[in-house]
Amino acid sequence: MTYSVNIAIRIVTAIILAVFFGSGSVVAFNNIRAKWFEDYDENDPAKEITGTPRRILPPKLVEADNAGRQRLPSTPWKYAFTGYFGICGIYLAVRGGGIAFEIAVLCVLFVVLEMAISDQLYSVVPDQFSIALAVTSIAFITYHEEWWEPLAGAGLGLAISLAILGIGMLLFRSGSIGGADIKFFTCFGLIAGRQGIVIIYILTTLLFAVQSAIRIATGRGTIKDRAPMMPAACAAVTVYFMFLWNTGDLIFHL
Repeated sequence: MTYSVNIAIRIVTAIILAVFFGSGSVVAFNNIRAKWFEDYDENDPAKEITGTPRRILPPKLVEADNAGRQRLPSTPWKYAFTGYFGICGIYLAVRGGGIAFEIAVLCVLFVVLEMAISDQLYSVVPDQFSIALAVTSIAFITYHEEWWEPLAGAGLGLAISLAILGIGMLLFRSGSIGGADIKFFTCFGLIAGRQGIVIIYILTTLLFAVQSAIRIATGRGTIKDRAPMMPAACAAVTVYFMFLWNTGDLIFHL
C-alpha cells in the first residue's frame, strides 16, 4: 500500500469517526441514565444523625429531564464537537502513527470530553466514565517499552493526587482535589505511563489556573468557588496527544 493511499484511508477514517463521536458526544450525554449522576448531598441535615449524606441528582439535570429538554443542546454542540474530533483526527492521520493509534486516541478524547461536560454542567463525574477510561488503556499497552509501565503510571497518578489532597487538607482544611479528579489521573496514568501522567498534571494545572483567572476576571466566580477541573484536563489531554505523546524522554527521565 502506497503512502498516499495510507494517508487517505486514515483521513477518511478520521472524518467518519469525527461525525460519529461529534454527534455521539451529545446523544450519549443526553441519554445516560440519570442515576449515574447521583452524588452525596453535603447539605443534608440528616447527615448529623446517619453519618452519611443521602445521594441526590443535580438540580439542573432533574429540571431538564422533567421539562423534556436536552441536557446538552444538539445545536451548536454536535457541530462544535464534530469539528473538534475532525481537527484532532485529521491531524493524527497526517502526522502518522497508524490508524490503530488514531482510533484509540479519539476513543479516549470521547470519554474525557464526556467527563468534562459532566463536570462543567453538574460538578459530578460518574464513575462509569473513569471505568471506560481505564478500559481504553488496553489499546495503549503496546506503546510502552515495559509491561509494568501502565501500572506505574496509575500508581504515580494516584500518589500525586493523594499528596495534593493531603496538602490541601493540611493548609486549607478542605480538599483541593476531588474524588473524580483523583480517579481521572489514576486511570489516565494507565494510558500515559509515568512520564505522560506528569506532563498531564503540569498541563492540567496550568490550564486550570488560566481558566480560573479568566472566570474571576470576568466576574463569573471568586477564588473561593469550586471550579470544574475536567474541562482543563480535557484540553490538557488533547494537547498531550496532539503534540507531546512520547516526548517525556526529551523533558525528563523517570
